[in-house]
Formats: sequence, C-alpha cells, structure tokens
Amino acid sequence: MPQLRLTPKRQECIYVGMTSVKEFSLADAVAVLTRTPATLDALLRGLPDIWVRGDEGHSNEGRSSEGKDTWNAFVILGHLIVGERTDWMPRVRIILGKGETRAFDPFDRFAQKESQDKSLERLLDDFARLRRENLAALQALNLQPEDLTRRGRHPSLGVVTLSQLLATWAVHDLTHVHQLSRVMAHQYRDAVGPWNVYLGVLQCTGHSAP
Repeated sequence: MPQLRLTPKRQECIYVGMTSVKEFSLADAVAVLTRTPATLDALLRGLPDIWVRGDEGHSNEGRSSEGKDTWNAFVILGHLIVGERTDWMPRVRIILGKGETRAFDPFDRFAQKESQDKSLERLLDDFARLRRENLAALQALNLQPEDLTRRGRHPSLGVVTLSQLLATWAVHDLTHVHQLSRVMAHQYRDAVGPWNVYLGVLQCTGHSAP
C-alpha cells in the first residue's frame, strides 16, 4: 500500500497547537457553563418540531446504548437536567467532604426519558434555573488552587481530581451542543442532495454520543 503523503501546508495544520496543552482554569470553565443555557435557548426555543423532535433513528454506531433510539433535543435537555440535579455539584461536595473514601454515586445516563412528557420551553427554563443555582453554589465554595487537586473516586474510572471533574462538566456541555447540531443536521441529510459530501456534520459517526 502506498504511503500517504501530506503537503507541508497540511502537515503544518495538523501540528498547530499540539505542543501546548491548556491547563485547567476555573474561570474559563465557568465562562462556558454560564453560557450553555442561553446557547440552547437561542437555538431551540420556538423551533418547528422537525428540529426538536427529530432524532437519528436506530443506530449501532455508538450513538446510543445497545442500538436503541438515538436522542432528540428533548432527551438531550433532559439528560443535562439530570446531570445538574444528581451529578456535578453532588460530586464536587463528595470530593470536598469525603475525598477518596466515598465513591461517587453512579450516574444514570438514561434517566431523562420522562423529559419527553414536558414542553421544550419547560425544559429550557428548568435547565437554566438549575444551572444558575449550581454555579451560585460553586462560587460560594470559594475554591482555591489547592482545592482543585483534591481527589475523589469515580465508580468506574477510579481516582479523579476536582479540576478534572469541573473540566468534564464544561466539556460535557460542549459534547451535547455538538450532538444537538449533528442530530438537527441529520433531519436534512437527504434534502441537501449532493452537497452532503461537503458537510462534515453529516459524516460524523457518533463521537459525541451520550
């Protein structure tokens, strides 16, 4: 098989920034976490059903558990709401109060099915309210740099630090914003005709899976 050769310009693009790994910044993470509710509200509120109720059908490509139905906007929002109630701040408090001696409660990533019985507006409002409350609680902790190195225990990943948990909270938001854009784009996968070869979102095979 012939070796794939990249042009110097392409090689330069690949390696840009690879030597610079960003350190965690609580302020930077909070900047994302603060904006996510408004981002989702601006994108989803008032949209026709095709965009908010459509999913990607049945999938065995890693986008859903065991090939079950993929997620639509209602399920994604419900999942984010469950996280606000049971995951992020509860785990922060476990790390600060118990350290590694008390493992996190497992997070049920499929507990949000009941969300489909609520209006989209209700889900957006609930998520925004819970996020405001959680960020206020996080700010009230007045975390210091040394606190970010404190350790907890994930039930399957093992030892993790507080900074890793908080970084994951922000990236989890971005994961589901990405997922939402992919699911919405999927609704027009046929309508775009031959342009689908240029639209990367239509080629994505689930690396933002729930």
